[in-house]
Amino acid sequence: MEEETVHIWKARRPVGRGLARGELQLTKTHLVFEPKGLAARVDGIRFSVALRYVAAIGAVPGSGGRWARRIERLCVTGGDGAQYEFVVDDLDEVVAILQERLRARGQ
Repeated sequence: MEEETVHIWKARRPVGRGLARGELQLTKTHLVFEPKGLAARVDGIRFSVALRYVAAIGAVPGSGGRWARRIERLCVTGGDGAQYEFVVDDLDEVVAILQERLRARGQ
C-alpha cells in the first residue's frame, strides 16, 4: 500500500562533491528523498525516515569550497544525532511546514 504524499518539493541531496537531484516528499508518517533522472540511476541514494524518529528540523549554512557558492540547507536531525542535509528552493517555507508537523506530532 502506497502512503499518501502531503507535500513535494524539488530538492538536491549532497552526494560526494555533487548534489543528487530529486524530490523531498512529506507523507503522513515519513520524510522521503527520491532521486530522479540520472541521480536515480547513478548516485541514487534514497532517504527515508519516520517522522517519529526526527528530533529537529532547521537550516544550516552550506559548505562550499573556496570559490563555491554557499547555499543554506535544510537539516534534518535524527533522534540518534545523525544529520541529513538537503538543498531546497523555498527553504523557509519547507522548514516551517516540517517544524509544524513535528509540533503536531507531539500532541
